[in-house]
Amino acid sequence: MNVIAATMALARRGMTMLAAKRAIEALIAESKDQGAGHAAILLPHTDTVEAVIADLGRAGIRAVHNDHRAEVDVAAIRKRLKLSRRQFALWYGLEEETIKGWESGERTPDTAARSYLRAIANQPEAVREAYAHAG
Repeated sequence: MNVIAATMALARRGMTMLAAKRAIEALIAESKDQGAGHAAILLPHTDTVEAVIADLGRAGIRAVHNDHRAEVDVAAIRKRLKLSRRQFALWYGLEEETIKGWESGERTPDTAARSYLRAIANQPEAVREAYAHAG
């Protein structure tokens, strides 16, 4: 990992040099402790997400964009999993009426619900298993 290039990539997007350095140091420390580091970094501004990811990639860091405000298409997730609303509700601990409201546009999932729905979309079996073993 090129620490200087990674720090500069973050600093060019509005982070102070000290904050950028600390973010990279935290990533390094975690990777030493756990074998792979993870860090969440909120950038004040950026040209494009792709440019940030490319800059960090050139510095030896695999980055992904996580937009917690992004909309989630609940119906598309459910249909891709070939589940009825009732099945989806039962498998993932949701209310059937809530799912109906999300799908019809009468309701909008809050931030926590969007995060949970994205987890379901990305790892449906793992989330279902985790939910089944909760408690």
